[in-house]
Amino acid sequence: MKKIILLGLIIANFINAECSDLDYDLCLIYSYACEWNENTNQCQEIGGGSGGGTNDSNGPYEFTTITESQGLRNGPDYSDGVVYYPLNGITPYKSIVLTPGFGGGSTEMSAWAEFYASHGFIAMRIGPNDEINDSHYERGLGLIDGIESIIQENSRVNSPLYGMIDENSFSVSGYSMGGGASHDAAMMDNSLKAVISLNPTVIFEDCDLCPENSYDGVIYCICLVPEFVYHSIPSLIFAGEIEINELESYAGMLGQDIYTNMPESTDKIMFEGANSGHGFAAYPSGEVAQYALNWLKLHALDDVSVCESLLEVPSLASQYLTNFNCSVSFPGDINDDSLVNVQDIILIVNLILSYEYDNSADLNFDGIVNVQDIVLIVNIILS
Repeated sequence: MKKIILLGLIIANFINAECSDLDYDLCLIYSYACEWNENTNQCQEIGGGSGGGTNDSNGPYEFTTITESQGLRNGPDYSDGVVYYPLNGITPYKSIVLTPGFGGGSTEMSAWAEFYASHGFIAMRIGPNDEINDSHYERGLGLIDGIESIIQENSRVNSPLYGMIDENSFSVSGYSMGGGASHDAAMMDNSLKAVISLNPTVIFEDCDLCPENSYDGVIYCICLVPEFVYHSIPSLIFAGEIEINELESYAGMLGQDIYTNMPESTDKIMFEGANSGHGFAAYPSGEVAQYALNWLKLHALDDVSVCESLLEVPSLASQYLTNFNCSVSFPGDINDDSLVNVQDIILIVNLILSYEYDNSADLNFDGIVNVQDIVLIVNIILS
């Protein structure tokens, strides 16, 4: 397969100026990083210039951190990892790894990491090794590598999280390029519990599936087709109604397009913020935080009590798309007919023969649908 890798082509139109250099109109255009302060009549970084945003949705748990200087593994596929974890939370802890957008480092995801830790989850923020040139795919590798670092904390004797981590429950999330990278990670690891992509962008480069284009004499092939997001990980996608006005070069490769191209067999939501741009879900607040938390509770904690709330259309939404329901299913009931019988065995066999994965058929939660799952469903029927 011929692949042409062209890094940084589409993202080259981002500004390099500080927020304080922008007038009112430009400040609104770059709302993913900047906000207009009515009191000072100036543009500033979101959160009053701290770059960290504000977080009005933190939960009941106090939390603290583990850094690389304190023994946290320094993974080769990411930079500046920091683990946030709740104090006196309910163990074993479920985990989520977060990565930022173009030009941003690990600290850009601090508000989200604090948010999840305050609600009882382990949250690890990471940055790309190269904030400008690392591709979506490389950032996806970073998310998977972050999971490995959390797993190692579970067996590191001097870690405050020693023996307290659920090694079978990991989710991924990211903003902008990081949001797109979360889908790359989902393509790499089908055992993930959930994807939460915050105003994602994607760049998939493949000259077999994408049309050829040229830029300054360089051939590139970039597009979004279903093959690139063909994964089974339940995905919550945030997007902005007017986001395309800020990111015209990403036409056809934003959150709305990711939702459309994902399989209908995969549980998914697309929450489009009314009159919002690329910064709609950059920081946890209000309904954005609420829906993200409930998605993680549903899929990482199996908390079905929040499911109905995820079917309610948010007040901030200009468009809200879902493809799942909250019907109660039984272990082994692959076709959701409230029976566990031979038909379900046939469905599992078909999944195995076609090398496909379905969460409902993975009865032992090992990330694989195989003969062991057939044995388990037979035992359910016989009992």
